[in-house]
Amino acid sequence: MLPQVEDALTEFPQIQAREADASRIPELAGVLSIFTAPVLILFADGKEMQRDARFVHMEEFKEKTRKMYEGYHGQ
Repeated sequence: MLPQVEDALTEFPQIQAREADASRIPELAGVLSIFTAPVLILFADGKEMQRDARFVHMEEFKEKTRKMYEGYHGQ
């Protein structure tokens, strides 16, 4: 799924992507309340703005991200 996410995020140059494997960092799953994989979480100014998990439909993800991005960056 990572290549699809990276491709989708090319439309949003201000978003920085990071990948973390919760099985290697179990504390991460607890801190972020992750109960399934994969999980896509978008943060702005340290606040969770969007979360998509398990069966992520990329077109829906991109549309929600676009709305959030335009609202946040005023485009």
